[in-house]
Amino acid sequence: MKHVFKEISCTPPVAGKGAGEVLGKPDNPMVIRIDTREQAPLDFDSEYILTKRDTVPVFDYALEEDQDNFAVERKSLADFIQAVVLSKSWTRERIKIMKAQSWLLPLVYVCEFSFDDIGKYDYMQFHSGRVTPQFVFRRVAELIYTYGVTVFFAGSRKNASYAVALILKRRKESLKCNSVTRA
Repeated sequence: MKHVFKEISCTPPVAGKGAGEVLGKPDNPMVIRIDTREQAPLDFDSEYILTKRDTVPVFDYALEEDQDNFAVERKSLADFIQAVVLSKSWTRERIKIMKAQSWLLPLVYVCEFSFDDIGKYDYMQFHSGRVTPQFVFRRVAELIYTYGVTVFFAGSRKNASYAVALILKRRKESLKCNSVTRA
């Protein structure tokens, strides 16, 4: 029998249909805290999610009441490249990672761009001429291997918001399971 390929949509499911219901129930929405320093916060266009702007000690997005234990970092392409290329920014990034490692939980960077976009970026703004896509790719490998960071290339802001919501939903489920087993 021959396999027939179906067209796959890159758009995340709409909340309330299919996998969108994974996010919770409208009468008990998940509350996501967005760090006040986040300059371009993601939109969580869902009746299943409420957002609140407040401080998140490390990274950008966390569950309300869990912001001191787990959070997700969001990166735009320009922000990511600056964070891994400029020496002061790279030092700051590593300090954030080391703080988050104390949680003993997964470290997650959700990037709102694709891996290929790194190669298409305009590196001419770095006057040294030493900044190349290969340098940034090497830093991605360093984040993953040396620092244990999961770098998720979502491909778009919409997909990034969906990924952040799903990761935080999984954290919420984990907290619920832990509270049940302790009781």
